[in-house]
Amino acid sequence: FIAYVGRIDKGKNCDQLFNYFMEYKKRNPSDLKLVLMGKAAMPIPAHPDIISLGFMDDRSKFDGMQAARALVMPSEYESLSLVVLEAMLAGTPVLVNGACTVLKGHCVKSNGALYYTNYLEFEGELSYLFNNPDQATLMRKNAKEYAEHNYRWDIVVDNVCDLIESI
Repeated sequence: FIAYVGRIDKGKNCDQLFNYFMEYKKRNPSDLKLVLMGKAAMPIPAHPDIISLGFMDDRSKFDGMQAARALVMPSEYESLSLVVLEAMLAGTPVLVNGACTVLKGHCVKSNGALYYTNYLEFEGELSYLFNNPDQATLMRKNAKEYAEHNYRWDIVVDNVCDLIESI
């Protein structure tokens, strides 16, 4: 399964995610599921391969991300995305909307995540992750190292303290 974690909302581009996933399933028949973890603020399509688990506690959310073949973040408007960083720390490949500069930046800087800007890229990137296990393993390693090196709490606190002291 691939996972989406967060508020299920048009503002997070979930409608596009649903459309892309359903088109992917038509063009690439398989037992792949899209598992949603979060509160629904929009209708979820009645599709046998889209499963909504609702709001999850932190442990269940992290376990779900870790078990997923990939985490998809379709939002165009993220300022950081803790969910993406948590997935990276869990060693889960991440596929993000390339229209979001911040998320695309995580992909480029980490060399551990992929981004798409249209349906064909979504399909291609998802298929690439599934059909290239050695590259997916390398991406997981790169993503985890990137998140640990840049976003562990002790590093973030040190960086904020350094910033405050410099002012």
